[in-house]
Amino acid sequence: AVYSQDTHELRLSWNNNDNINAIMGIYSWDSEYQIDLRSWVGFVAPGSIYDILQVSRQTSESQAIFADVGWAISDKLTVNLGGRYTKDDKSTVQTGNVTATADESWNEFTPRASLRYQINDGLMSYATFSSGYRAGGFNGRVNSVEEATDPYNPETVNNFELGFKSQSDDNRLRFNGAVFFMQYEDKQEELQLPSDTGTGQKTIVTNASEANIWGVELEMQAVIGDALTLRANIGYLDTEYDNFQYTDGVSGETTDLSALEFRRAPDVTGTIDATYEWPTADGRVYVRGSYHYLAEHYVNVTNSPEFLNDDQHLLDASVNWENDKLRVSLYGRNL
Repeated sequence: AVYSQDTHELRLSWNNNDNINAIMGIYSWDSEYQIDLRSWVGFVAPGSIYDILQVSRQTSESQAIFADVGWAISDKLTVNLGGRYTKDDKSTVQTGNVTATADESWNEFTPRASLRYQINDGLMSYATFSSGYRAGGFNGRVNSVEEATDPYNPETVNNFELGFKSQSDDNRLRFNGAVFFMQYEDKQEELQLPSDTGTGQKTIVTNASEANIWGVELEMQAVIGDALTLRANIGYLDTEYDNFQYTDGVSGETTDLSALEFRRAPDVTGTIDATYEWPTADGRVYVRGSYHYLAEHYVNVTNSPEFLNDDQHLLDASVNWENDKLRVSLYGRNL
């Protein structure tokens, strides 16, 4: 496979040396790739091999303008308003077992708004709304002209979040929390499916019409004495497809996938981390250990049993020495 990408961004920031600041800019993305796919399918008859060649070439061009303005209404209350307009153009050229060309364009405006309130010197609360967008596109590993030329739709998401950040007067304790809700439209998902032609399998990006995520996150950091620092976080995640139906572009058959679980989305995650340090004559030494937990979760969209990861308990540790010019570490991961 050959892939190339060029990105450019120009930003302008401004403030009135008082209560208003702003940032605005333009962005461009150009990319293209070619992948030569070759499959050999063997049959029962000795020496009978079916050689299938497919070359996939795709290009993507994206341009965007964006701006965000922050206004400190008072010493305690700050408002931010922003937005981004994005335009995407994509094309695909398929040669070999399937020969087809197609191109398509999409555009989207995504707004953002937030409120931040400083309750006191050590406690801040906030509320945010933001929307996100991922362009549509064309499948790269195709099995038919229909699958090569019918694009999948853009994905959009609205995110709502409430949270707080706190810090003790002596800066030794920090405690933060947030609750969020994300609402997807046309969420893009990649399916590995059987096929009646070609190599007997195909990879298709399709859209789940509606999907929701909500969750809670808590995190803490405490400095105990002069040497010990403790950190911990925990997260809970609930995911659900409200409407996920896939219609095969060749057979026309529709399958309801709404009961599937999100891939790579464990419902509980957590980490406990500790660092103990002490000075030496020419630097400092610190020892660090961490434990990370992930609940069971699937790693593919269709929830195949062989792709179910059990609960994971990961232990990392390191011993480190450093001075102003050098650091030496001995560490182990997933011990």
